[in-house]
Amino acid sequence: MSDIFSNMPIPYSTPTQAKETTATQTTQPVVVKDAIPSSNVKEQQTDSVQISSKKAEKKGPIKSIKGFIANIKKFFATTTEYAKGTVKGLTSGVVAGSVVYTAGSVINFAKQKAANSAAKKAGDETVKVVRKIPNKALAVIVAGIALAANIWTASLNATEKSSNIDHRWTGHKQ
Repeated sequence: MSDIFSNMPIPYSTPTQAKETTATQTTQPVVVKDAIPSSNVKEQQTDSVQISSKKAEKKGPIKSIKGFIANIKKFFATTTEYAKGTVKGLTSGVVAGSVVYTAGSVINFAKQKAANSAAKKAGDETVKVVRKIPNKALAVIVAGIALAANIWTASLNATEKSSNIDHRWTGHKQ
């Protein structure tokens, strides 16, 4: 065990009667600096940082040419896939949107016609207002979903083609 605190005077009171409390006082106050030696804080050292960067490996002329060709192929493959996906998405979006719009218009017309004929049979000449299907909003939503789905698929196809080009032209990167 350490003897750092063995020569330090400790002021304490002895347990006695509740009314009588006597404490022994030391004549010198105890200073922590004297009791426990500490390191010299004045000798501050400056912090130093070592920045290590990994140097890029040098490629030979064959690998450089292969990488250049692979990058061009990946660019055109990605552009082609996104263009195909956008055109297909717009086409399918227009078709799906027009089908939804036409179906909503037919349903709204049938509802309105049924309500008017029922009102005429009852002897009421006023035109009944029927709750209509919001076919324009539904058509836009369906077209947007179709476009988004085709662009998502195009993104997956572009990633796959890019990966295949990397695998063939640059090999496995370790």
